[in-house]
Amino acid sequence: MSLIVETPPGEIVWDAGDSAPELVAQVPGLADHLAALRRAVPVAQELRPFEAEGCVRPHRHLRAFYRAIPEGVIAVKGSEPLAPHLQPHFAALSRFRIDYPARGKSLFSALEHFPLIEQKIPLAVALDEAIEDARAAEAVQSAHFARFGDLARVPLPLLVLRWPDAAVERHLAAMVPLLSGRARRIVETQAAGGFGAFVYYYPSVPLRVAHLPAILGLNGGEPEWRPRLAALADPAVAIERWIDLVAQLLVLGFLPGSIESIGVGHCLEMKNAVIDGGFVDLGSVQRMEAVTTPQGFAEPMLAAVADLAKTIRHLLRGNAVDVEAEYRNPSLAMLTVLHRLLPALGERVRAHGSADPRVAAFFAPTPAPEGLIDGLAALHSDEASAGGHA
Repeated sequence: MSLIVETPPGEIVWDAGDSAPELVAQVPGLADHLAALRRAVPVAQELRPFEAEGCVRPHRHLRAFYRAIPEGVIAVKGSEPLAPHLQPHFAALSRFRIDYPARGKSLFSALEHFPLIEQKIPLAVALDEAIEDARAAEAVQSAHFARFGDLARVPLPLLVLRWPDAAVERHLAAMVPLLSGRARRIVETQAAGGFGAFVYYYPSVPLRVAHLPAILGLNGGEPEWRPRLAALADPAVAIERWIDLVAQLLVLGFLPGSIESIGVGHCLEMKNAVIDGGFVDLGSVQRMEAVTTPQGFAEPMLAAVADLAKTIRHLLRGNAVDVEAEYRNPSLAMLTVLHRLLPALGERVRAHGSADPRVAAFFAPTPAPEGLIDGLAALHSDEASAGGHA
């Protein structure tokens, strides 16, 4: 049996040809691929990692696979409910525990982790999530193209599809008996709006930083880490692109993450940072204009810097434990990254020119006493109003 089955797309609920044709036109030949996808979407019949028939599902890409095209790849995120033999995969996820680098294994199985921690449906994409991803990516790409004249190294959304209700019912029937009561209720709530698929273009297979230990067969920190990494990507190029892309997001008026998306997934986190210097899963992005309080701005700004610093550290060191046991918060390794990252990011923001004065103020050099006092005051500004609460 073929690993890839061309499947009618069902209901198309969002189409880049209608919403953002000028973006599609920036990639030669992409309009033809989009026209073909409207007729049939590739659906992977295998949920384990594979590379065959011009498609690849890398390690730990449980909800997406990628079809190679001359211009890059077409990503299909969320076709798994249409695949056969779901039950063995749900059973395997119910036995496997998430492993947090340098922290240990989670108390939750992978099957429970997705609904309880990430608020997502195992091996499926809620239609609301697919629409959110597409609209966020469109907003970023449209703003980037208008300001800089080219596409950002983030997903270029093509289609959002809604799968038939029968696929939802089949998926839930195989999964729900393995879930705890709380996880089941979260899954059923998420599934109430239907299952979807998000189809997008990206210039390469989006291998994530978090997956490098498994890809390279190393924990991190070994002498072989850098040579094996160099065979996949140039760390200097990746870091340079990440810094510039984050600066561009900031000057375009976007915060890369929101407080409500912590745990669900910030796009700068190592599980969403691509080793070619891009980012995927932009559902966490929020517009600065919607943030009106000092604390509401300070928290996601600092979270963005922290996420990027952790991603860079993980790219260079993998899961290796920092050796300075006396300095855990922050470690000496993280201080090293931040010492270099903050000036570089601030310089790039100033070079591009920020439209929001809060961004410029964030990176502006200030005397240590006043800067520290004002910075912590902004971060904890809501505490003063709560002081009189009985």
